[in-house]
Amino acid sequence: MEVKAYMVHAYAMLVKGGRRTIESLPPEYQAPVTEYLAELDNQV
Repeated sequence: MEVKAYMVHAYAMLVKGGRRTIESLPPEYQAPVTEYLAELDNQV
C-alpha cells in the first residue's frame, strides 16, 4: 500500500487530537506520522 502525504497529515491531526493512537494506525503510516508529529514539535 502506498503512503499518501495527505493521509499522513490527517492521521497526525487525529493522533494529536486524541482520537487515534499511533498503534491504532495502519502499520505503513505509523513511522511517517510519528516523524511528522516530531517535526511539528520541533517547529514550536
